[in-house]
Amino acid sequence: MKKVISGHQPNVLNDTITNLGQSLGATAIGFSDLTILPEQKRMGFDRAITILVKLSDGILNQIGEEPTQTYFSHYRSVNRLLDDISLRLLLTLEAQGYPSVAIPASQSVADPDDPYTGAFQHKTAAVLAGLGWIGRSALFVHQRYGPRVRLATVLTNGPLAVGEPVTASACGSCRVCVSACPAQAIEGQLWTPGMRRNQLYDAFACSQQMKEAYQHIGRGAVCGLCMVRCPIGQ
Repeated sequence: MKKVISGHQPNVLNDTITNLGQSLGATAIGFSDLTILPEQKRMGFDRAITILVKLSDGILNQIGEEPTQTYFSHYRSVNRLLDDISLRLLLTLEAQGYPSVAIPASQSVADPDDPYTGAFQHKTAAVLAGLGWIGRSALFVHQRYGPRVRLATVLTNGPLAVGEPVTASACGSCRVCVSACPAQAIEGQLWTPGMRRNQLYDAFACSQQMKEAYQHIGRGAVCGLCMVRCPIGQ
């Protein structure tokens, strides 16, 4: 369901963004209302556009006890695609008079209190757009594709219709990701809105595992074991 902003025709802009994003390779596009978040956290913007690209099942299904070099390359390629789509959407919005900010698919900011955070949390916008929820692993879980996705976000004040936020986990009693984590970094808690990330998993332990165990795959290699074990999206 979409909320319509009084005095505007937001569906026209929604359709423009959705059609452009999908033509450039996005699997899905979502729209969310950010006004429930602190203004500083949302950089002063009221709306977010979530760009979602599904990862390749063929590549993910090759992952066994450790990530593959093919997955590592695919992960980076999808991030580049997301950044390209975000830029095109941003330019389209700004050409229509709506200054916007594109948040990179994968980027850590210099935050001494949280060295593993980004400028804006993609999964926050995706949940607010109604695309899915946060799993026990702290990964975003899409309703159809599970965690086998990558995300990017464009922040804007354009007059967009928005989705209904997801407010509950659908993981149920499943704990597959908890058992799959080689770093034992997943705490096993069920997500609820507003929960802090460290209540779900230990980002430092996860990062150290990747640095110590997968250097032979490539610098900055990502694990993905909790993602590919998740039964949603398989």
